[in-house]
Amino acid sequence: MRFSIQTASLRQLVLLSFFLALIPVAVLLWQSNKSLSGVSSYAISSAEHAVSSVRQSESMQSLVIDIERAVRQYVVVRTEALQRVALSHIDNQLNLLAQVCISLPQLTLCAEQQAALQALRQRFSEPVIETPELLLQQIRTQQQQITQQIWDLLEQQLQNQQQQVASTQQQLAWQTFGLVLLTLLLVLWASNRITAPVQKLDRMIRAIAQPKHQFPDEKLRGPRELTELGEQLRWLSSRLQQLEALRLILLRHASHELKTPLSSIREGCALLSEQLVGPLTPQQQEVVTLLNGSADRLSVLTEQLLDYNRLLQQAQPEWSQQIPQQLMQECFSDHALSLQQRQQQVKLDCQLNSLYTDATLFRRILDNLINNAQAYGAEGSPVWVKLYRQDDAVLLEVANNGTPIPMSLREKLFEPFQRGTTPRFDSVQGSGLGLSIVADCARLLGGHADIVDVVYADVCIRVRLPLLGEKLV
Repeated sequence: MRFSIQTASLRQLVLLSFFLALIPVAVLLWQSNKSLSGVSSYAISSAEHAVSSVRQSESMQSLVIDIERAVRQYVVVRTEALQRVALSHIDNQLNLLAQVCISLPQLTLCAEQQAALQALRQRFSEPVIETPELLLQQIRTQQQQITQQIWDLLEQQLQNQQQQVASTQQQLAWQTFGLVLLTLLLVLWASNRITAPVQKLDRMIRAIAQPKHQFPDEKLRGPRELTELGEQLRWLSSRLQQLEALRLILLRHASHELKTPLSSIREGCALLSEQLVGPLTPQQQEVVTLLNGSADRLSVLTEQLLDYNRLLQQAQPEWSQQIPQQLMQECFSDHALSLQQRQQQVKLDCQLNSLYTDATLFRRILDNLINNAQAYGAEGSPVWVKLYRQDDAVLLEVANNGTPIPMSLREKLFEPFQRGTTPRFDSVQGSGLGLSIVADCARLLGGHADIVDVVYADVCIRVRLPLLGEKLV
């Protein structure tokens, strides 16, 4: 049975779960119908018995009156007709009394009433009869007591019936609770048979999405469709690992291999520019200038590729306490020449004295944002850099004046090798990796990067980083 459930399709498992959940419901309906039928039959029988007992009680009460009337008339007139009438009433009373005593064995005055009626019947065989006042009074009193006992017994039966109904209701309530609990357990079992493989698939997908993912070795068990999907994900993971390894190898080798000939090209261009190997004509000088520009551009692209490759290989940040003012000043010093060429001045607003972060990742974020602001900012316009705390986060903002970025392109610019439509104002053509590196570094630090609107600049890139406990002052 276990093998068949594990290899069943998703539709078969859902249908099986549905029928299993219906079993307790069907049992509950059958048990409820059975209990209600029993209560209904008992109520009808009790009602019929009560009506019959009440009718017999009323008939016996009337017969007692008829017996007393017939006896008194017979004592006065003494005819055979009146004697037969009186004896007939007495016999009818004895028969009714016998029926009532059989149907209600709890009555305690049956024997006394029968003895009194028999004694009264024997009086008619005597030659001279007088009115038996004491005997008639006894029969009348006993009949009243019997009637009262009948009503008491009927009331007791009604209470018993109410108790039985309450007991049946309580039994049904416990059965309902038990069967509902069983249904819930069956539903949970069935849902677990479906959700457990789905959760494993989710873990597999998340593992694939990690930079250095460790795909689960455990084989997926569950419905046939999900098992097949798990095997496809396993194949996809293996394929992605191969492609990732090939990409990293290609990126690393290509970047390093480019640096050696690039250094030779730049050195040769420098020798030609300085005319150490001989004078150059104006046309030759123009060609050397173009070569110098292309070599510089290729150098920047190579450094960006190496930086992106190092970022991909870093799985966890190396946390330490840093002084943000010092990190920023070092970054500004590295970019001082390019900022000075475009007459751009950095306006720093650092409201934090200490920052708990990864210095390398934070510096990469700042380097790429300053380079982006310098390249796309308006000439002679300042570059605003702000670092401050907001609620439970640390915000880093780098803003500049220039062409605003449309809303439709803001998220896309954080993807690798994606460039905007705004041209750069420097001599280097971008590779589309700068903002991607910013986003990846922010993600490794537990934050994210966005392009936001501010009132003091045309373009502002904000990096939100988490506040790590009390480690930030």
